[in-house]
Amino acid sequence: MPNREEEANHAPRKLTWREKTAALLDLPAEGVAGTPKVSLTGDRELYLENYKGILAYGKEEIHVNGGPWVLRILGRDLEIKAMRAGEMRITGWVDRLELL
Repeated sequence: MPNREEEANHAPRKLTWREKTAALLDLPAEGVAGTPKVSLTGDRELYLENYKGILAYGKEEIHVNGGPWVLRILGRDLEIKAMRAGEMRITGWVDRLELL
C-alpha cells in the first residue's frame, strides 16, 4: 500500500485554464486547449495532432514533445511517413506508448 509521500509524488497534474474552459463549454480539449491528440490504428499506424516537436527519432523509439508531457513511442521499423505543421503520421510496428 503506498504511503502519503508516494501519493504526493503521483498527484494528478492541474488543469490549465484552457482545459477548464473546454470542459465547462463541453468542447473537445484538443481543439481549444491545444492539447495533443493521439490516434492509433491497430499496431501499425499512429497519427498525432497538436504536438510541439520531435525530441528523438530512431527505428525503435521516437520521443515527441506534447507540451505538458513527452510521448515515447516504442516499436520496430518506426518511420515518420508524413509531417505537417502540428500533424504527424508514424508507421511501423507500435509495441508500446508511454507518457513521461
